Amino acid sequence: MKIVFPVLSLEMGGGARFIYHLANALFDKGHDVEVVMPEKGLQVWPLRTKLRRVKELTPASIPSADFILPNFYLTVKPAWESRKGRVVRLSLGYEPLWVPESQIAKQTYLIGAPIMSISQWHRHLLLQETGLQSTVISGGVDTSTFRPYPKLSAQTGRKNIFYIMRDPTSGYTWKGGSEFLQAVTHLREKINFELTVSIPESAQFASPVPCRIKTSTTDQELAQLYAEADLFVYTSYFEAFGLPPLEAMACGTAVVTTDCGGNRDYVSNGENCLLVPPSDIDQLSSAIYHLLTQDTERHRLASSGHHFAQAWTWRRTADQVETFLLSLK
Repeated sequence: MKIVFPVLSLEMGGGARFIYHLANALFDKGHDVEVVMPEKGLQVWPLRTKLRRVKELTPASIPSADFILPNFYLTVKPAWESRKGRVVRLSLGYEPLWVPESQIAKQTYLIGAPIMSISQWHRHLLLQETGLQSTVISGGVDTSTFRPYPKLSAQTGRKNIFYIMRDPTSGYTWKGGSEFLQAVTHLREKINFELTVSIPESAQFASPVPCRIKTSTTDQELAQLYAEADLFVYTSYFEAFGLPPLEAMACGTAVVTTDCGGNRDYVSNGENCLLVPPSDIDQLSSAIYHLLTQDTERHRLASSGHHFAQAWTWRRTADQVETFLLSLK
């Protein structure tokens, strides 16, 4: 099949990483895959597929294909009006929850195109907000890259927490960064630990506790940060899927995560992670403290999570997409 992904950019962030992993996995299965992106769009993630640079994303710039998979709401109109192939809406998150043009974003779901969602929670949300059914495809993890590495604490003697800080000024107001900082500030009075923070947007960041600030521009760099840590913490209020906790599990690192919706497809409290309510600083602090001080429990959750993550491959995701698209022919 010829499959086209119209995108605005492939910058930092889970949505861009989802697209590039999925596009590459479909290419590896033998499909003719092409990503179409404006000249000004930044590309961080490597593609094995064709990449077509266009002046801007318009109906005329979309190539003919069996299927066109727009994802972000601004890519839907040019794909739909191009009439160059069957449009299937790939929803990586319900945009009206956070974009200013909420009604315009909602209308992109009501055009009559089949919809792919990325978790059961996401599917229910789309049904609730639009009245439309969608087909779930799951996120994945590249276990050849996201794998265990030696822990930094084996050298330092101090447990290491890893956190990905998204910049609220860039629109990431639902990621729970302030709650995380409050939690680790409280914990600093009880226990000695090291903190590593990755800032994908390279934004200015002032930590209330000493920390090592890193930027990760490749999956390899990100995987090493996950794997070197003893604990990965995730604090989103809501996510359509949420790749980071699954990636941390694949790296053999224990996870504390909020119950943010989409991750319910792969998290199990007390089995492969500790799950806490969003915005609950007390429970978040308690969970982090528990795993920093209980080595046996932390190792058990890390081992269970690593084992669990092995089945969640991008090949599996590509298989799900392929099956759905073939059912539409």
